[in-house]
Amino acid sequence: MKERQEEILQLLTENQQGLTASDVAERLTIDRSNASRYLSELYKAHHIVKTAGRPVVYSLPTEKSKSDEVHVDSSTQVTFETLVGENDSLKVSIQQAKAAILYPPRGLHTIIFGETGTGKSMFAECMYHFAIDSEMLSADAPFVSFNCADYAQNPQLLFGHIFGIKKGAYTGAAQDSPGLIAKA
Repeated sequence: MKERQEEILQLLTENQQGLTASDVAERLTIDRSNASRYLSELYKAHHIVKTAGRPVVYSLPTEKSKSDEVHVDSSTQVTFETLVGENDSLKVSIQQAKAAILYPPRGLHTIIFGETGTGKSMFAECMYHFAIDSEMLSADAPFVSFNCADYAQNPQLLFGHIFGIKKGAYTGAAQDSPGLIAKA
């Protein structure tokens, strides 16, 4: 086990109530994204448990938590770990997505291309949950998604959907409508 991970386990031993990624980063004087990565590695190796909620609190497993371990239903929250191929065919894509999210200071804009039905929206939702878990987004940040293919034949409608529409901008625009950017 890595030295940093052992330090984190020691911190969690001293703090039975648990710690967030920010707490660990502050106490070990490391970057929060690195703390989050170490905690995720420990969680995947079943050395620690995490509680549902925002921010995520990590702690050492108790005997009760081992026997009563609650598995989050994949329909409730989609994460990279729930994707088929996370360690194989999607490994590079997941690494790139995580790098884009964690890129200082506030991540990189991302566009996801692919064939119909390949899971682009699900992948985007995984990115969203990772950003919240990594505290790059606030817990109440909205997830706004739309399918560009629905607007392929009408670029005006696409721009209106993204940026909003002013009343009277075109025939049928009877009222102002905020775009997705305003909603996000």
